[in-house]
Amino acid sequence: MNQDRLAAVRLALASICALCSIPASAGRPLTVDDTNTEDAGHGHLEAWVAREPGSTMYNLAPVYAPIDGLELGALLARDTSASANLSQLQAKWRITPNQAKGCNTGVVAGWAHESRAPDSVWVNGLLTCRGAQRGNVHVNLGAVKAKNSAAILTRGIAYEHEFKPVTPSIEWFSQGGKPTVQAGLRGNVARNIQLDGSIGRRDRATLYSLGTKLQF
Repeated sequence: MNQDRLAAVRLALASICALCSIPASAGRPLTVDDTNTEDAGHGHLEAWVAREPGSTMYNLAPVYAPIDGLELGALLARDTSASANLSQLQAKWRITPNQAKGCNTGVVAGWAHESRAPDSVWVNGLLTCRGAQRGNVHVNLGAVKAKNSAAILTRGIAYEHEFKPVTPSIEWFSQGGKPTVQAGLRGNVARNIQLDGSIGRRDRATLYSLGTKLQF
């Protein structure tokens, strides 16, 4: 693999580690995280495929809440185009009590291992403000640091609004380099089963994803 290709793989996988964050209760197709956590004793499993020029990534992400306000998650991903694997562990803590209206805060921290890049760690501050009829706004600010490298600032903002039976969303996020703008749509097709998809643009490249979520 040439150096340009290796650098592109590292950047793509590092972006997943820093910004995709294990999907929360609002979850996919948002990349920007929220402060929602599953109820104690419950969880969900998400599976999705993400496509951009030169890369196809398959992802599997289980999440479980052992106690109220704390979510533990993992991610296993495979880039079939670059023959690269990614695994990560993450914990999310909702700092404020859950409320249907108003703002909640939270923090998420995690570790990632990628077969073609140094291990990395990250921390992300979360803010979610719910406005009932006005929809929900999510704001992220954090940093990701790969071994033997300087920390990189991560940031993002998203807006979503439920129109039964679907919830559209739009978001902007960045990890030091070119930002991504992305629109998504999700909806339940059966009890506890969700289908979702997204389309976005980054540096004149088009990004796609399609996934499903099973709650338990």
